[in-house]
Amino acid sequence: MRMILATASLALLTACGGGTSNNAAGNGAASAGAAAAPANPRREHDMRECANDVRGELPAGTDLNAFCGCAVDKMQTGLRERDAMEQCAAEQGITPRR
Repeated sequence: MRMILATASLALLTACGGGTSNNAAGNGAASAGAAAAPANPRREHDMRECANDVRGELPAGTDLNAFCGCAVDKMQTGLRERDAMEQCAAEQGITPRR
């Protein structure tokens, strides 16, 4: 659903000429707007929840933000929680503690 909304937003931006600016001022304004975009509260909540859930299962020194960001992103595409976490652990070379 988010992808549809993002695509629609991008199409509207392009149709209005906002996506076709080739000058430095236009590019700078676009970059500043992207940097000032509000954070995604749902993603932040899911990231905190993930970190709290896995903190005791992952080895010391694991980058929880990177791991949970990976897992949350995969879950948002429809992957089940456990599968997402296992894929991210494998991708990042993390062996969970048992």
